Amino acid sequence: MANEKQSGSFEQSFIMRLDALLRLQIEFNKDKENFNEGVAARILKSVGLTPTEIAKILGKKSATDVAPYLYPKKKVK
Repeated sequence: MANEKQSGSFEQSFIMRLDALLRLQIEFNKDKENFNEGVAARILKSVGLTPTEIAKILGKKSATDVAPYLYPKKKVK
């Protein structure tokens, strides 16, 4: 039982570090012309992350903050 708690704690710590690395990479690439939060959000979605996970990585409060990047409104003709 104690081993399971330690394992879960390790996994959470590992995930937090990976999120931090992703965030740093995104921040460093923001200045490039073809890279912004929208592009980053779509890339993260393409690898299977949920909107909530994407929001956390991008430093947003909730999934609704990244929804416009992931689900753009269709243009009305």
